Amino acid sequence: MIAVLKQPIDKYHHLGIVKAGELLLRPADAISLADELEQMGMLILGVDLWYYIGQEIAEDPGSLDLSQVTDVKNNAAIARNFIANKLPLRITFVSLVWE
Repeated sequence: MIAVLKQPIDKYHHLGIVKAGELLLRPADAISLADELEQMGMLILGVDLWYYIGQEIAEDPGSLDLSQVTDVKNNAAIARNFIANKLPLRITFVSLVWE
């Protein structure tokens, strides 16, 4: 991963939890990251969802796949809307997948 790609992760790393190689963020922080990725011209490919089962964190199968959409602004808008308005109640964390 080149330095430009690491910058968003580095900035948000202290706000989240790393699990399965993904940075899990609270929804509000994930929306901010989506904004930054859009400004950098990075294509968001998906939104993964995470929740607690007891003390453990598990991935929810209801993730959002944006890999077929190729417009940076559109993908960011869809990702932000999904995070802000369509998360199941049990979801605690969100992770973004990008190019």
